[in-house]
Amino acid sequence: MPSKIAKAIKEALASGYQLHPQAFDFLSEIDEKIDVVDLVLKAVQSKLGNSDQQNIIVKEDIEKVLPPSFKEIEHAKAEAKPMAPEYIEPEFEIVKDPTSDISPVEGLKGFQSLFRSRFEKLMKIVRKRPDSYQIRQISNLKKESSNSPQKIAGLVMSKKIKRTYVELTVDDESGKIKAVALEDPARKNASEICLDQLVILDLQFSKRGLAIAKDVYSPDIPDRLPNTSKKVVYAVFTSDLHVGSKTFLLDVFNRFLLWLNGKMGDDLIVRRLKYMIIGGDLVDGIGIYPYQDKELEETNIYEQCKKVANLIEKIPKHIQIFIIPGNHDPARQALPQPAIPKKYVDQLYSMENVKMLGNPVYLNLHGVNVLVYHGRSLDDVVAMTPGLTFSNSTLAMRILLKARHLAPIYGGRTPIAPEKEDHLVIEKIPDIFHAGHTHTADVNIYRNTLLINSGTWQGQTCYQLNMGLNPTPGIVPIVNLATLEVTLRNFTSM
Repeated sequence: MPSKIAKAIKEALASGYQLHPQAFDFLSEIDEKIDVVDLVLKAVQSKLGNSDQQNIIVKEDIEKVLPPSFKEIEHAKAEAKPMAPEYIEPEFEIVKDPTSDISPVEGLKGFQSLFRSRFEKLMKIVRKRPDSYQIRQISNLKKESSNSPQKIAGLVMSKKIKRTYVELTVDDESGKIKAVALEDPARKNASEICLDQLVILDLQFSKRGLAIAKDVYSPDIPDRLPNTSKKVVYAVFTSDLHVGSKTFLLDVFNRFLLWLNGKMGDDLIVRRLKYMIIGGDLVDGIGIYPYQDKELEETNIYEQCKKVANLIEKIPKHIQIFIIPGNHDPARQALPQPAIPKKYVDQLYSMENVKMLGNPVYLNLHGVNVLVYHGRSLDDVVAMTPGLTFSNSTLAMRILLKARHLAPIYGGRTPIAPEKEDHLVIEKIPDIFHAGHTHTADVNIYRNTLLINSGTWQGQTCYQLNMGLNPTPGIVPIVNLATLEVTLRNFTSM
């Protein structure tokens, strides 16, 4: 029996009251952010002085003293809704889920296989460029001084940012070369290049044989018209609930649930809301960062998962939910991640409107291509790019999109598994690129791809305070798939 429930029973007995079994069960199901001892004392207070009442606290006595927001959530399904959702035929496809494709290869051989796959996939993308025929192998470069640039493509082995130049070391299958970018825009572009990504350089050699990068660019995505839905259908993008943390904002999330259930307005959107994407970190996990135990309200990972499943269960059943793991969830930490194992979230697997998927995953929603990625490698991108912060996380996402790779940097903060195939190459151009992890809501557009970082439902932790991270909780991006227009709803102020 939980200690809070035991204390509540003790307080009731001390006041001359017993707890009815149904009231006991009801208290056991209430989220622990609500003080059950206080509820029982309020229930006792409401019965005092009424001689007609028996000295038994029943479930209805507890319900009468519940906070209003909690009562509305508990009765949302039973109450008449102010509007009914329009029936929209589901049109979705799980295009690529790494859960069934993961095939790790042990040791050095595995990483050789991974980087060979990366190079080949990215070169296949680069060869679609009109000027790709000019690319030559490093070993075939003519190193005499010339005004005619020579084009190479290779993976970045090292990057050094100096006051007046940026130095890159690049290798391909034939060899490696060190080049310097002395002037903008080549110097600026070089400063944004990630380690271990594919880069294209236009080189000229000085009289002393120094390789000078006159142009530096990533594989990138072409500018094009995005795919859109033929019908007005809405999708909600969210992530980073961190249930189990003392700073999980339950009241704010309850407002979100009320909104989803059509009880807080926005009828035109809510009626046509068909999809929800949850981009990882459903729970806060255990042992993720130093002294995390001091900031946990629930220290049992199974209980954390149960609590988040109970919340997701309150989402209307006509909304199709897609869930991927993050680095706080009980799943493999190395990328790509398979779906959260069923033993932790059996309740979610049993819900007909929930799809448990790996990280990253490609979806097609009503004809719109969506790339969903938790975003752990954004830590590495922000750390190695001058002037970049977590407050503009979509700029870091843009760097990944230009690199055509979700986690190019090996050996940083993001663990990458030695897979036979590199599943993190962005082969298919997304219409929407969704990430989380940074806890800062942000929306941007790059070459007609919509970039969304979905923020968080967690307030600032001591760890984040020490890291200088200022989260923007409770902000939810909602996308009209027919136009790709974004509406932001801030549930902290509703």
